Amino acid sequence: MELLLLTTSIALAFAQDPCSRGYHNLISEPHRSSQFQPEVTDHLLCDNGLTAGWYVFDNNDEMPTSCVAQYHCGTHFPLWMQGSHPSQADGIVHRKACSNIYGSSSHTCCDFSLDIQVKNCGSFYVYYLQPVPACAMAYCAGNKKVCDVGGLPAAGGSCPDLYPKLTTLPSLQNPEVTPTKEVRFPCRIDYPIGQSDVGFIVTWTVDGKVLVDTNTKLPVKTVLTGDSRIAYLNAMKLQGNLGKELKCNVTSFHPSKGQGIISDSLGSNGYWCGIRMNPDKINVDEGGPEQTVKVESTIPIPCTSLFPDDCKLTVKLKGLRNPADASLSGCHLDLKLDNVTGLYSTFFKVKATRDFIKDHNHVHEVGFQPIYDFTHPMWKNYTATPISIGTADKDHGHCLPWGDPHFTGFDYKRNYNVYGIGDMVLYKSLNQKRPFEVQMRTWPCGSLHPCICAVIAREGNDIVEVDMCEKRAGVIEAPTVSYLSGHPLEGTTVSKDKSGKIFYINFPSGARLEVKTAISPGRRGKEKLPYMNVDIQAPPDDFGGSEGMCGNWNGVVGDDLKGGDGKVYTPNRVADFTKSWTLPTGTSMFHQLPKYEAHLAPKFEYCSCKQNVDCTKVGNGAINPSKDKGSLISGKGTHHRRSVRSYSDHFPDRDLAVDPRMVARRLKRNADATFPTASGITESQANSSCRHTIMTSSLYKQCQHTDILNNIIEGCIEDIKYADSADAFRLAVMNAFDSTCYNELAKDPTNIQYVNGDPVVNPSISGCPNQCSLNGNCVSGTCHCHHGYTSIDCSVKEGVSPQIHRIRGDGLCDIRARPCRQANVIVDNIMDSASLSCRVTPVDLSEGPPVESGPATEYHGEFLSFLEMQCPIPESNVMKGLSAKGFKVSVTSDGQHYSQESLFIVADGYCKKCTAAGVCTQNPNSCFIDGVCYRHGDQNDKFQVCDPSVSTTNWTSSKTVQEVDHYTATFSGCRCPYNINVYDCACCQNGGCQCGEIQPNQCTDCNNKALCGTNPGLFPPPA
Repeated sequence: MELLLLTTSIALAFAQDPCSRGYHNLISEPHRSSQFQPEVTDHLLCDNGLTAGWYVFDNNDEMPTSCVAQYHCGTHFPLWMQGSHPSQADGIVHRKACSNIYGSSSHTCCDFSLDIQVKNCGSFYVYYLQPVPACAMAYCAGNKKVCDVGGLPAAGGSCPDLYPKLTTLPSLQNPEVTPTKEVRFPCRIDYPIGQSDVGFIVTWTVDGKVLVDTNTKLPVKTVLTGDSRIAYLNAMKLQGNLGKELKCNVTSFHPSKGQGIISDSLGSNGYWCGIRMNPDKINVDEGGPEQTVKVESTIPIPCTSLFPDDCKLTVKLKGLRNPADASLSGCHLDLKLDNVTGLYSTFFKVKATRDFIKDHNHVHEVGFQPIYDFTHPMWKNYTATPISIGTADKDHGHCLPWGDPHFTGFDYKRNYNVYGIGDMVLYKSLNQKRPFEVQMRTWPCGSLHPCICAVIAREGNDIVEVDMCEKRAGVIEAPTVSYLSGHPLEGTTVSKDKSGKIFYINFPSGARLEVKTAISPGRRGKEKLPYMNVDIQAPPDDFGGSEGMCGNWNGVVGDDLKGGDGKVYTPNRVADFTKSWTLPTGTSMFHQLPKYEAHLAPKFEYCSCKQNVDCTKVGNGAINPSKDKGSLISGKGTHHRRSVRSYSDHFPDRDLAVDPRMVARRLKRNADATFPTASGITESQANSSCRHTIMTSSLYKQCQHTDILNNIIEGCIEDIKYADSADAFRLAVMNAFDSTCYNELAKDPTNIQYVNGDPVVNPSISGCPNQCSLNGNCVSGTCHCHHGYTSIDCSVKEGVSPQIHRIRGDGLCDIRARPCRQANVIVDNIMDSASLSCRVTPVDLSEGPPVESGPATEYHGEFLSFLEMQCPIPESNVMKGLSAKGFKVSVTSDGQHYSQESLFIVADGYCKKCTAAGVCTQNPNSCFIDGVCYRHGDQNDKFQVCDPSVSTTNWTSSKTVQEVDHYTATFSGCRCPYNINVYDCACCQNGGCQCGEIQPNQCTDCNNKALCGTNPGLFPPPA
């Protein structure tokens, strides 16, 4: 098509003689002379706008036929004609217009050429010329001397001065604030002062377009005459033009000749006006550090307010196209005034969100909303320029200890078995800026192998424990969640699923623990043995920097079994590997908590900035799509072990010591285990049973062709060999397979859906909770229970009353130690429902055996786990004169079938000692004065004490008491000096000082702390 058009054009050109008038155009530009060299401030000629056709140069000038150097003919790249001019007889001839592109290194002076034609018209030549492809390039013509200004020389050879000649470009300087709080831009012209008849016209452009006054609709212009060399632009003129580059443009003239004859316009340097991001392009990766972006207004904005907080400019982020990929320290940015520069600035931090999805690398644009509510009108409706954020994807680590227990590590995915008993390091980050550690506790697990009964995890100052270890032999234990930090969690969230069997611990870094709790029927099917599967997901930050029983996560399989002693063990030495990570007795976090360190508190709460949403918090820059699968567990009612003397209703159960002789017998028995088992199960039968078990798991179809199957089968066969039972860990095997499968599926972005901008794992790959307890069918992630079963996981028998095993603390509550306003009931066959309730009946304990003393009251119960619920207890008045009070507690899930009643006793531990059966006796080491019970050593405000050896009904005067201890019966004491979060230490007066941890209940002479603890009879320790 282009060739056809060119042929047609040439044919039309030849239809008439180009020498004839009307068939060629005139180019009148004297500065095309090969003798004219432009100066720095001159406007360079460029023929890119030339229309292809026949042309005659002014004064019949001819194109030069020899090489012309750069920066001649009024342009950068001059075009000269290669070849001689034709005679009239030659007619139209073809030539090339050449240009020297490479300067002195050019060998031909024709590095670039265009096809042209030329014809001799007798007294002049006509040229068929084409437009040039780029600037500044132009055709040469003539070789006369030409003046810089005005063209040809005047008579006598002198050049006329048509307008003042500028030798340098004008300078646009930084904006300034005048004493009247006006912001203006100075444009300085470098021209000598003291010159007569000099004038300058200053105009302004934004992004190359003329700046127009919004009122007059005319270009903004300033005329300077005399010695004036600075023109000012009021910044208000930029309204609607922020986010662009401002320049001033200057033309000169002689006022005596008027503004009809002016110089070419010279442009200044540019100044970008608006809110600038530095850098405006950043790259972050999921395993790397955060990046800082500075946000600054380039224009000062005067602030006349007397209140510094009023001097701010708020910029709101519009939101990312995919907000889950990057986390920002804020979605609203307050630019604060710098009184020195007058500029407004702030900064924000950006992290690549640890999203636990293999979603590859992406480039995102962070946009901003228009500014509507800032008081300065210049900024109205201004939208800041977006910035580009590149995010690099990194994989996360996965470790799964399950069953009794078996491991699949971060890198070593083959099954390895851990049969030690004690506290062990599961996973520890070596990142000193983010202390992170997970420890587990194994116990003998009844007649079975050792299994996990507790896990404790720490990130920064947050410490969370899930514990279901036996507290007394043969007594069933329910899982409990404890926040052990002694302060509110700093970004960590803990939740449980609807079944109350799975607990999710989500740390700010994205590290995540999924703790699946269960009860095994044991070797003979008659035991109730608690155990856990612990699913650990590690953020990419820890790649190449972790250790523990989960392995040395660095992508190398061969060193995953690196022990705590630095040795690398082989798979046949797992027992030694386990021993190297077993902590000495009393040194684990189960016994000793790390101290609170203020510098570890998170400095930024990262946000996922979404459309029309201020800030969706993502902790420390991590969004785990598997995270929000349960209801949050608040800190209320959870145990805070730092405050061991705190007055709360946390249950008083304690850990059970492990008998080393039993451990030795258990390990010997396990070492002797072999196929066939005592009951006759062969290895082949175990293999077949395990395969059948896994084939019935809810995610089998999705992962049946992966290595996961064989790894889980290995652990399953081991379980059957040692337990001599195919049922003891059947659910553990199925849940372990589903956990590993789910983790792999959740990495695939095709299995992720976005809800309100957040990544969420598609429910179709989540499987069913607890395999529907083998009492139902799994359909699209939902359990359809068999007849006679109900609940989210089909674990509750319909029409069967719950069975209370016990109330924590044996149902005994000392009002001196706890408020006794709730009872934690360990119970079977319950579920989380709207009908979950407690029936509480008061009983009288004053006349021997418990006797009902009032009507029953129904209270809504709180579901804590599949084995525990919490029942409210009415106020007992025990502290108001009664020394003991009882309540019968019965519970229900459906409002129809109630459990048997269990007794809960509230007693004043100073005066009464009660049994679980409700029989209470007087404590001989106490006083009962004026209807209130006091323990030996309690004081009143008259320097008297309770001394039962003198009287059990009256106060006894004592010269020993010099300070008054207001350690009251309701524990409303004073703040403790050793822990400012605790208020149960002695209240001292008369200038006395607290003894502190030595004796929390005692005051002493401030100059004689040696007296603390010297009189335990007078100041007994708290119960």
